[in-house]
Amino acid sequence: MIKLAGFIIISLLLIIFLKEAKREFAMVLTLGCAIVLFAAVADDFINILHNVYNLSSGLKNINAYISLMIKILGISLVAQFVVDLCRDAGENALASQTEIASKIIILIMTMPLFETVLNIVTGLLK
Repeated sequence: MIKLAGFIIISLLLIIFLKEAKREFAMVLTLGCAIVLFAAVADDFINILHNVYNLSSGLKNINAYISLMIKILGISLVAQFVVDLCRDAGENALASQTEIASKIIILIMTMPLFETVLNIVTGLLK
C-alpha cells in the first residue's frame, strides 16, 4: 500500500503541474495512472471474487445472486471510473448521463431479483 500511495502522490503532483502547462498530457497521465492502479489491485480483486465464488458454490440457489452482485459491483466500479474521468476533463453533463445510464443498467439487472423477492413475499402471504 505504501508503494501505491507513493505512486499516487507523485502522479498527482505531475498531473497538477501538467494541468497548467499541457492539459491534454495531464489527462493522458491521469488515464495511465488509473490503468496502473487498476492493474496493481486486479489480482487481489480476482482473489476476492474466487473466494466469494468458492463460498457460494455449495449453495445452489445463492450462486446466481452472488454472480449478479459481482456483475453489479463491476458495473458500478467501471461507471465511477468513467464518471471521474469525465469530470476531470470538465464534461460534467456527460458524467451525469453516465451515472444515470449505469443506474438504469443496474436496475434492469436487478429486476429478476425483485421478482423473486415479490414471489417469496406473496407466497408467504397466501
